[in-house]
Amino acid sequence: MSDRVTGAKAPAGDGGEGAIAWPPRKDANYSLFVMTIVVLFTVLDRTVLSLLIVPVKEDFGISDTQAALLMGAAFSLPYGAAGIVLGRMADSGIRKNLIAWSIAFWSFSTVACGGAQGFPSLVIARMGIGAGESGYGPAAWSIAADYWPPEKIAFATATMGMGATIGTGLALFMGGAVLQLTSGLPPMEIAGLGVIRPWQWTFIIVGAPGLIWALAVMTTREPPRRGLPIGQAAQKVPVKETAKWIMDDWRSYLATVGGMAIKAMLLAVPLSWNSTLIYREFHWPLAKIGMVTGTVAIIVSPIALMLGAKVSEIWTRSGRNDANLRIVFYGTLATVPLMIISPLIPNPYLMISCNALIGFVGMIGFGPSVAAFQVITPNHMRGQIGALTQFSNHVIAFGLSPLIVALFTDYLFRDEAALKYSMALNAIIMGTISLFVIGQGLKPYARSVERAKRDFPN
Repeated sequence: MSDRVTGAKAPAGDGGEGAIAWPPRKDANYSLFVMTIVVLFTVLDRTVLSLLIVPVKEDFGISDTQAALLMGAAFSLPYGAAGIVLGRMADSGIRKNLIAWSIAFWSFSTVACGGAQGFPSLVIARMGIGAGESGYGPAAWSIAADYWPPEKIAFATATMGMGATIGTGLALFMGGAVLQLTSGLPPMEIAGLGVIRPWQWTFIIVGAPGLIWALAVMTTREPPRRGLPIGQAAQKVPVKETAKWIMDDWRSYLATVGGMAIKAMLLAVPLSWNSTLIYREFHWPLAKIGMVTGTVAIIVSPIALMLGAKVSEIWTRSGRNDANLRIVFYGTLATVPLMIISPLIPNPYLMISCNALIGFVGMIGFGPSVAAFQVITPNHMRGQIGALTQFSNHVIAFGLSPLIVALFTDYLFRDEAALKYSMALNAIIMGTISLFVIGQGLKPYARSVERAKRDFPN
């Protein structure tokens, strides 16, 4: 068997001079493994807070709206702002180095959450997590597109997506386990730092390993950039040129980038509020909620991710140019009614089962959604457009959707017990918009893929 990712030679790119072999399979697989663990840490560190909202509210005396700002805007605003700068760096610099420094920074910030002495200091530490995590996405996605042929990009991004889903599950499971282990401990006074409450050990325990994994990132190889003339180094592309590229193909990017963002506004709500909903509705201990829902996420989502990647590969090989976006559309179409129903279910086990189905159907489209904009974007713009995608997903989606639900609860229904109605209302609104935005782009996207095959082959 060949030790290459694919046995064929790739076209040299726009320069048309010679041919560039795909990198060795072992390098591609090792890089994908390391980057998947990087993604695991991103989601682990950002998600664990959702399980801890109840003790944070009790100890720091904050409202649902303040909790939503902590989960959303405190993370997403720095994420989006830093991501624009780091995305440009990913288009011209050494991408693995950027990822290594990013994971070290956000892991340190996660540990710092464990030392927060009040709402303001927790917000600052949370902002550090957001700024640090913005560096991995554009760089990691760009690396994947240079290691794997077009029909395999969804496989690579779906594999990294497994890191995200396992990280979500681990955040809930480990958070629940640590809460159970530390629930009987008194607050500890640490000289020079202050009081460490039992729940804060969760941040310290999940954040520390990322500092070590930054060293593993440095052991990967940086792949050559494809789609460029042989011998030409990557150069920074002016933002104006990238903006013109997007505007000339605005319907495809509205569907791939905008549709992904609105779908994220749909999916971010259960990620942020499900633990609190189950606690309020059924009075389960937080440790039990975390361990049960975390186990479900770890089991269900990876299967869906690989299924979506396989369907993408089969459809792409058969000549369906809209394969990636169509998978996203069908997955969203199936997810929306389930998300409207789920928070209204009066039984905790049935609700968790419905959420498992939502996780399965929703995750089918994750790999194809990232591959969708990668395959229609020139190499030297992928970092910037990846940063735009991150900005849309995190500043707009993860920043606004938890807050929208909290505002519905605090100011429309004026009752914390109405959280379930707020979540259902959000699913109706965001689900309808996402289906329209993605659906309008199916035909333009197919044309964009055809153009990409012609103008900048891998």
